[in-house]
Amino acid sequence: MIELTESRPMLSTNRWLHLPVDVIVRTLWLERYKLVLTMLLATGAGVAIALIMKPEFRSEARLMPEMNNGSGDVLKRLASIAGFAGVDFSDAEEMDAVRPDLYPNVLQSTPFILYLINRPITTTAGQTQPIGQFLLPEARWSFRKFLSLSKGDTAVSSPIPQLGGTVRLSIRQQEFAEEIGERVRAKFDTRSGIITITATMPDANVAATVAALAMNYLTDYVTTYRTEKARQDLTFYNRQLNTAQSRYQKAQLAVFHYNDHHKNVVMLATTIDRHLMEAELTIAQTVYTELAHQFEQSKLRVQARTPIFKVLEPPGVPLNRISPKRMLLVLLFALAGLVFGTLYILVRKADITGQWQAMVADASEEKSFTSLTNPTSC
Repeated sequence: MIELTESRPMLSTNRWLHLPVDVIVRTLWLERYKLVLTMLLATGAGVAIALIMKPEFRSEARLMPEMNNGSGDVLKRLASIAGFAGVDFSDAEEMDAVRPDLYPNVLQSTPFILYLINRPITTTAGQTQPIGQFLLPEARWSFRKFLSLSKGDTAVSSPIPQLGGTVRLSIRQQEFAEEIGERVRAKFDTRSGIITITATMPDANVAATVAALAMNYLTDYVTTYRTEKARQDLTFYNRQLNTAQSRYQKAQLAVFHYNDHHKNVVMLATTIDRHLMEAELTIAQTVYTELAHQFEQSKLRVQARTPIFKVLEPPGVPLNRISPKRMLLVLLFALAGLVFGTLYILVRKADITGQWQAMVADASEEKSFTSLTNPTSC
């Protein structure tokens, strides 16, 4: 058998990856017009995108909530005032305070989304519309709507659910909830005890309005939570006090009518009736007096449990946008154009495509040559 000893040289796979520095510099200098044109095109694209992108504005508000340290002094002062009226106010000192570090979670809840979605706002241009319509217009295309199996997206104006209740959001409301979750934030500083509320919106006036709405919702929510039990007690005692007052007045009228009709009559039976009426009057008076004390105590308790929020920085209309950074965006596009143009010129100079094809062809020929020299390996 004749053995073929001829071997074909392999193409170095790394030869085309290394170009001398002087060759790179000379090539770029000769192709400088193409490089400048590529940079100009990329810069123009960056300018166009920077002008098309919607600006974003951020408004910030800072609150200092009431801490637990000062609540004891208020209760003591109210207890001393209530003591003159004979009202016991000692049980109010056992008030459970809401932890301030939980306040930011209120602005991430579904009830806040339902509260905010239909609130009217006025843009810088003077147009008034609901916040939901401003952020997510009805005609806006949504990939979630496209994939939805439902035939329509009717807005569900669900009330805030009670304990154990449920709420069902529409697709648009769910998108709005996600949008608000990214745009409205609250942060509690454990050192200073300050709550910072930020709202980022495509309009300066809308950002300030949403920050104010979030601040008002948070203060109202905490106030309602802290005073809810006391207000329920106040309503209950007011209802019971009205009933006791009516009973007391009826007992008084019964005694007065009896005395008017039995002025000169002295009989044992009438004396017993009189004692029964007077006993009923005494009981009604005692119940009425006690409920009046409890009613006054409940009013003081509502005032004592009402938290105090100090507005350190009210939400203001921002003058400068936070994004997009147009100058930075244009510079990044210009740099990308420079890099792309440089790579394109070097790729053409190195003829990577041709060398790759040659390398593939050479590998194919080497495989054929090996099969001829060693037929037993087939």
